[in-house]
Amino acid sequence: MPPKYQQDLGEQLKQYQPLVRKIAGHIGSRLPANVMLDDLIQEGMTGLLDALQRYKPQPNQSFEAYASMRIRGAIYDACRKEDILPRNQRDRLDELEKITQRLEQQLGRLPSEQEIAAAAGMGMNDYFQVIDTLVNVLPIDDVPENLLPSDPFADPLEKVAGHEFLGQLVEVLKNLPEKQRLMMALHYQEDLSYREIAVVMDLTPGRISQMHTQAMISIRALLGVDKLI
Repeated sequence: MPPKYQQDLGEQLKQYQPLVRKIAGHIGSRLPANVMLDDLIQEGMTGLLDALQRYKPQPNQSFEAYASMRIRGAIYDACRKEDILPRNQRDRLDELEKITQRLEQQLGRLPSEQEIAAAAGMGMNDYFQVIDTLVNVLPIDDVPENLLPSDPFADPLEKVAGHEFLGQLVEVLKNLPEKQRLMMALHYQEDLSYREIAVVMDLTPGRISQMHTQAMISIRALLGVDKLI
């Protein structure tokens, strides 16, 4: 429901605080252990305040949907400023993205994990060790500012840019292997945790985490995003 603007701002913040905690917890579960949940919640509350001040009723978009976008954006902005991904992990991520891009061009399809590992000169055990160190790759919501508009209500041209990017993203997701597509749908559309997805797909939470990381590498490679985080 849209916020009741006659309410005191403090009451509105209190009303939607559970939404902030839910989003912060969801994001925090994929970040390094040194990232404190309370810090994410604090940044999320900043996003909520921004949403309360900016929101204008629009067809087919609830306040909760708009606020969720603002809350996630505030948290991801803080993560980028804190530079939570170490340099060596950034280098590994860049290497795997470049290999994925090159193989996709050569094969005309997304390469398998085995093909990526072979091209990187790794055994599968070493490959999965690298993937496991990249579990804090930021999720799909974190896209470059020049691809996704910061405020879909600000400028009609920004709305068009946002729709174009989302359309491109949908096409990219169609290219993912079936299990990765299911995992992404359960995680981002159904808001299930890795543990919950593991139960649905009869896999371990660790394997779900690996699948998410590989899916993100593939998405980034297909979108041609060199520096997403």
